[in-house]
Amino acid sequence: MRIATYRADGKTTWGVVRGERVSDAGKAKGAPATVRELLESTDQAESLRAVADAPARPLREVQLLAPLEPRQDFIALGLNYVQHVGESAAATQQSTPPKQPILFGKAATSVIGPDAEIQFDRAVTKEVDWEVELAVVIGRAGRDIARNDALAHIFGYTVANDVSARDLQFLDGRQWYRGKSLDTFCPLGPSIVTRDDLGDASGLRLTLRVNGVTKQDASTDELLFGIAEIVASASEGRTLRPGDVILTGTPVGVGFTRTPPEYLRDGDVVEAEIERIGVLRNRVREVSADR
Repeated sequence: MRIATYRADGKTTWGVVRGERVSDAGKAKGAPATVRELLESTDQAESLRAVADAPARPLREVQLLAPLEPRQDFIALGLNYVQHVGESAAATQQSTPPKQPILFGKAATSVIGPDAEIQFDRAVTKEVDWEVELAVVIGRAGRDIARNDALAHIFGYTVANDVSARDLQFLDGRQWYRGKSLDTFCPLGPSIVTRDDLGDASGLRLTLRVNGVTKQDASTDELLFGIAEIVASASEGRTLRPGDVILTGTPVGVGFTRTPPEYLRDGDVVEAEIERIGVLRNRVREVSADR
């Protein structure tokens, strides 16, 4: 099942996407008002059935938004594709694959939806980079989750672009949170595809294009740590809750490792795509804040 959040007729709602139409949860009696509320509800399946049967409208008539508002900061993974470890070695001082998932945070306030602008100020950063990533949406709470039980805690998957200010990320050491948490630096969408459709998300092709030119092209089969292991690791000693989002790492092909390095510029169009989930498209805009 495919779930989208959108704005239409001056209101924000969500629905189930079928083909080129999306239903309206606001017209389903007793349905949760938001995807966050759906994830926190006791009977997600019943709510989804009700919303799926609600009146629908053409997707072309609505403005897609980020599919959910994260409950807290994103949990993100670094260096989770072997080839990406190799291309990043000089900047990260890590030349061999990590022995356990490398977790860091990314601000929830950085999230934007499909077709929204990735904005940056050159007074803050001059090195804005791209990273296509599979995002895991948690649907059931758990702590110290066993690897064999991990998939049962996943609601679904979506596409993320872990936009990164490399000059901030590598400033005075490894300041990953600082470099990855600027406003608009986490496009998310276009929709959530539920786990019953994608299972453990293996074998999915990830690509990223800038102005139509392919920069990243890989498969989730190349993940160093698989989805179940990621969820289990992220839950060690802490409770994952419905609405938490985990970014699972990016494959080879980022801009800062190229010769010469490549960074996003004003007017660029970035398309992050994951097979069976969709295309997340955003335009880049350089802004200048009043100082």
